[in-house]
Amino acid sequence: MTAPQNDVPICPNRLVVAVEAVRGKGSALALMREHLHLGPSAKLLFSDQSDCYFLQLDDHDRWQNPRVGMLDAISTMPFKTGEILRREISTWSSADLSTVDDEEGLHALHELGLISPVA
Repeated sequence: MTAPQNDVPICPNRLVVAVEAVRGKGSALALMREHLHLGPSAKLLFSDQSDCYFLQLDDHDRWQNPRVGMLDAISTMPFKTGEILRREISTWSSADLSTVDDEEGLHALHELGLISPVA
């Protein structure tokens, strides 16, 4: 079980939405797990109340994983996760982008300047 103080905010929503639209559901969390060496209990949660994504961590990842940032995780995690997803996005080709067909994903790609406005 996790405590609310173990939920840390992450990068802008459009990065998560874009990665999941192109690479598939769960891919944003998989990238974060890989790069931050997170345990299997880590989850990506969307909060309707705050309209943003949070990374839900167990006590070990939140307080003992140096890649998370421990005490400064609340302030640094948006930058760390943003960089992870931006690196992924930088590897995409136009063929990758052409596979997206859902409105939310297309909107996120447009916000990121990766495609022209959706009609």
